[in-house]
Amino acid sequence: MSEKRENLSSQRGTNPPTRDVNAATRVALAVKLRSAKMTYDAIAKQCGYSNASACRKAVMRELDRCVVKNVEALRTEELDSLERLEQECWKRLYDKNYEKSTLFAVDRIIMIKDRRAKLMGMDTPTNNNGIASNMVVIREIPSGYLTGGKE
Repeated sequence: MSEKRENLSSQRGTNPPTRDVNAATRVALAVKLRSAKMTYDAIAKQCGYSNASACRKAVMRELDRCVVKNVEALRTEELDSLERLEQECWKRLYDKNYEKSTLFAVDRIIMIKDRRAKLMGMDTPTNNNGIASNMVVIREIPSGYLTGGKE
């Protein structure tokens, strides 16, 4: 078994994996199109992914790599989007032409409110001090802890 591992590790060094030189450009475009609310299937066709699943995986991988610099701006944008969706649902709820879809509108409004509460952290359990109960607060780091004892 260990011989197989040695052979595999030596092969990896001599045979570099095949990489798509346009992958970064494709995934950047895919993320941009997804932020414009396009479907993964449409994005896959436009960006050259084999299918919607491959496109989704590439987008998710890229989003995992990215660190959002301004979380508050992103949160505000998402809240605005939820607000517009909720307004449309309220219109449907009170419109007599859509009487048959009243329960659907109520269901959508509840789902939007639930998403907003999650986004704002309103459902996070807190202790008596208002701090999330699942949060770890580090008050002090022992000397040399982060450098592995090498100072």
